[in-house]
Amino acid sequence: GTVYVGSAPVRAETAVFSGDKVSTADGRATLSLARGSRLMIDRGSNAGLWSSNEGVTIRLERGRVAFTADPKASLRVDADDLMLAPSGSFPSLAEIAMMADGSLSLSVHRGAVAVRNLRAEPVVVSAGRIITIGPRLAQQGGQKSEPVGTGAHGKMTLGEKLRTFRIGNLSHGASAAILFGTLAGAAATAIIVPQVIGDEEASPSAP
Repeated sequence: GTVYVGSAPVRAETAVFSGDKVSTADGRATLSLARGSRLMIDRGSNAGLWSSNEGVTIRLERGRVAFTADPKASLRVDADDLMLAPSGSFPSLAEIAMMADGSLSLSVHRGAVAVRNLRAEPVVVSAGRIITIGPRLAQQGGQKSEPVGTGAHGKMTLGEKLRTFRIGNLSHGASAAILFGTLAGAAATAIIVPQVIGDEEASPSAP
């Protein structure tokens, strides 16, 4: 299928640099990252990539991505003001999707993934579980977030109270089949992401 880096369509084995945006139309892209991590960008998705001394950050703007990564690889996905990253001691395999209604889902097939900025403490989702996070809601009256009560995790802000989530068991369906098949290298454009130190943006043609 067709995969773009910026506004230019690219072929297999294309290098992507820090600051580039990858978007897919009818194709998928599989990216090879540092320390053996891999990222799959599904059809109809947009994702930006940034590399720094702290690791690689994937900013999901639309659609769905899947990754396999060791917690020590310092890979994270930013989506809708949430930060999602491998957690624990074992490599993680997970899928993140932004829904049409503004909600977000995280399916963890292996290992564990921590979700930050959802509650005061990270919410850790383990293998075989799926978390569905409701869309962000506008704060009433334009007021800033302020503590409105306490819970098991401590003080809860108004923004946290408005944003809900639920965790359930992950079923084996078509989504899982796509996830495993694509990360195994089936029908995807291979894209290589060099290890780039620093936050400086670069174009696909950078040396």
